[in-house]
Amino acid sequence: MLFETLFRNLQPRLFAYCCKYVDDKEMARDLVQECFINFWENQDSVTLSPEAYLFTSVRNRCLSYIRSQKVRSDYHESVRLQIREFEFHPDTPDPVLELYMKEVKDLLNVALNSLPPRSRQIFIMSRFQGLKNTEIANQLNISVRTVESQLYQALKHIKKHLKDYFPLIGLLFNLQ
Repeated sequence: MLFETLFRNLQPRLFAYCCKYVDDKEMARDLVQECFINFWENQDSVTLSPEAYLFTSVRNRCLSYIRSQKVRSDYHESVRLQIREFEFHPDTPDPVLELYMKEVKDLLNVALNSLPPRSRQIFIMSRFQGLKNTEIANQLNISVRTVESQLYQALKHIKKHLKDYFPLIGLLFNLQ
């Protein structure tokens, strides 16, 4: 009962505190939740007051999250620069870029394979075979509006599953 009361009293304040560090509200909720779970699992060994422990824990998780986002951002920027370099010198092989491209293509294939069959077919016809919406509609005996709707849903699905890679995928496969 004490933990439940502690959670009800502190969670809104911890969430607001976390939002000062992290712009993403869902991530802030997750970070606060992780701190409460950690507190619950280690409450016997906590020497600080629960409030002090939780605020310190939230701050530390936020800082760790910010550092990891910075590393991820730096990595993506590095890959973008390598792609630009590749565009200027396309004949020069770059094993790191090739590995990254393979990873991105594999992730894209996983996302495509999780689409409904008709959406996947329409997406492939549009983006990989280069067909126009009217051509796809004629080949599949469906309306152009259905093709547009299916493409929209497919892109939404892919963006959701590959949000960290999407700028690069858009560059490589013209998905925007």
